[in-house]
Amino acid sequence: MFEFWIEYDINPLIIFNQKGNIIYYNQEAEIFLSYINKKEVFEFTIKNAPKSPEIKTKFKKVHFKDFEFNGFSIGYEDEEKIGVRFFINTDIHSIKLEELEKVDLSMILNFAIEYVSLKQNTKFKIYFDPSIPEIYINKKAFLNLLFDIFENQKEIYIETKINIGEYIKLNNKKYPIISVIIKTFPKKQIKNNFFEVINKKDGYIIQIPLIKEKNENSNS
Repeated sequence: MFEFWIEYDINPLIIFNQKGNIIYYNQEAEIFLSYINKKEVFEFTIKNAPKSPEIKTKFKKVHFKDFEFNGFSIGYEDEEKIGVRFFINTDIHSIKLEELEKVDLSMILNFAIEYVSLKQNTKFKIYFDPSIPEIYINKKAFLNLLFDIFENQKEIYIETKINIGEYIKLNNKKYPIISVIIKTFPKKQIKNNFFEVINKKDGYIIQIPLIKEKNENSNS
């Protein structure tokens, strides 16, 4: 169970040996390392390591190219191995209901697919959950996010579903979560200020609050 949680942690975890070679990294770190020079990360780790065997945690902005983290933990038990864990920035743009438009999610996804298909040769496989009602989202921001993900991809699988028992809390109200699962080989790290985007080894998951009415008052 411990290994399972580490492997699917949303924060990159990397373990080096004393020569700077990587001996372990989780899935999130694999994405991170595909864009960043491992030597740069190792040098950062050594520079910020505690002076004695322990774990040192510090919360401050850390930048590696286009990646921004809110802090890090660095620790070791002996001189053989040292590990670093970066804390991702989970701050997202505060959702303002007046900025949202009511849309049919499957229709807006189909629009994005048709638009991209005019510009590039991409094969799409799709499965849309028919139980998802019309929802309020920032339509322009969502389309821009889709275009960013779809760009230069050869094959894309898209699935939508409602996450049973999971909620997003906005303005002290709880909303069910819709997941838009997009499977492809990610060519880049996707970050977005309007939607929570989980970067996976085989693609992305966009999590959207299921807002059916602007004035709904669901706290359950």
